[in-house]
Amino acid sequence: MFNDPDILISKVKMIMESPTERSKYQDLTSFQEKLSFIKNHFIMNDLAIRLMERQYLLSEEKQHELMRTVDDIIAQAD
Repeated sequence: MFNDPDILISKVKMIMESPTERSKYQDLTSFQEKLSFIKNHFIMNDLAIRLMERQYLLSEEKQHELMRTVDDIIAQAD
């Protein structure tokens, strides 16, 4: 099955390839807004959302890790 967190990160990278999407994400201020942006994005299917929840959202430390990863992806894209 799809237990590899790289699936999620690959999807996030695809979202953040777009300057428009990066800008929208960066304009968000709260963790919940950013999380909703990722979860509700057009390329996120139910499997990817469940993977994200299982891998990153069960602990506060993992939530911050996800946000740092997204920030790193954005920094690489800029």
